[in-house]
Amino acid sequence: MKRLQALAATLLGFAAVAVASPALADTVDARCDVFPAGDDKATSSGLCSFSQRQGFVTIQLKGGQTIELKPNESTPNAFFDAKGEPAKREILEANRGQVYRLDTQSIFVFWDTAPYAKGATSGSSTPGSGASKGNPPEIVPLLLGIHQVKFDGGCRVNFNKAGKYFSKTSACDAAQVGIAEDAMQRFSREQGL
Repeated sequence: MKRLQALAATLLGFAAVAVASPALADTVDARCDVFPAGDDKATSSGLCSFSQRQGFVTIQLKGGQTIELKPNESTPNAFFDAKGEPAKREILEANRGQVYRLDTQSIFVFWDTAPYAKGATSGSSTPGSGASKGNPPEIVPLLLGIHQVKFDGGCRVNFNKAGKYFSKTSACDAAQVGIAEDAMQRFSREQGL
């Protein structure tokens, strides 16, 4: 019995260490357009930074405003803002970015920083890639639950309906396959697949 209690205490100790470990965030430069709720005219547009870690989202707008969103674990693409108000995320067509619809405003986050790219920091990167290699990949649904991750330059990486990599075009290098796997894992988590 004492051995079982010692083993349980050890496992709880490991769990406490695992919970206390900090999570690394994926942070990228992006372009953000902010619209008041129900309005079709943006109140601001410009470079911003987008960060996501374990489902938590932080958007740092120009002028210093920071939006922090906590995931609603019971509903995919649903969040709560700092005041506890519900917010919802929509993925833009062709994975060009995301829209966060809050109580008082909608924030469109675009991965392409144009026309502000000249002012972007030189260390900008593909979301989740850890490398600064062109535009972020696009995730495209195909038939039978297959998804394809498309890069500029003809690289295509294919994943089965379980989210497992199964083929690539000859234009892909090993780094792009790794980036595609990371992007597909994140996409699957975000979409609740």
